[in-house]
Amino acid sequence: MSEKLTLIRQGANGEERIEIYGAVQEHKALFGIDADVEEGDLIEKPLPTGKVKRYKITNVTYHNSPGISTHAHHVTASIEPVRTQAQVSRRRVELPGLHPKISDAAGALFADGHYSRAVLAAFQAVEHEVQQKTQLNESGVSLMHKAFNPASPLISVARHTGRNAQDEQEGFRFLFAGAMGGLRNPRAHGVDLPDSEQEALEYLALASALMRRL
Repeated sequence: MSEKLTLIRQGANGEERIEIYGAVQEHKALFGIDADVEEGDLIEKPLPTGKVKRYKITNVTYHNSPGISTHAHHVTASIEPVRTQAQVSRRRVELPGLHPKISDAAGALFADGHYSRAVLAAFQAVEHEVQQKTQLNESGVSLMHKAFNPASPLISVARHTGRNAQDEQEGFRFLFAGAMGGLRNPRAHGVDLPDSEQEALEYLALASALMRRL
């Protein structure tokens, strides 16, 4: 069954996001014969949880030979899941007092007044750091719940011992997951939000605090 997907392609004017319909399966995606898909394109599939799964197209095959009914013509794309890549600005602008990786990711965007994009880049940097440390292919909220699960943490952020350590680990699990659900996701999957300079700076401070616990 086809569903609405987002195709992401790097064009001459930067990133292009195109609405497309297709069916994503475990290792392949199916599209109509007229679909404009190419190797290297990215596909974003919305999940029932509200997050988005991203895949990279590695091979494209057109099934439209004369022996096939025109109703059966389609495109098959081999796909593989991709991890979130931290968006590091080409121009580095240091944000005093913040973690260097947050400055790298968001400093130039913040300095240029792109406040919501700076917030997104900062929390994507946090997400990428967690993925690197855990080697998980998950993203967003589910990544954080797996990484910081107090029962079997892949990343321990507790600085106390005993019951306090368990409470601390649990608390930071929800801080990381909440940052993904409440701050990263709305900016990644919709239009730019009208963050003020002060709001953005406070969000970047939170991203910096989380990054320091890693």
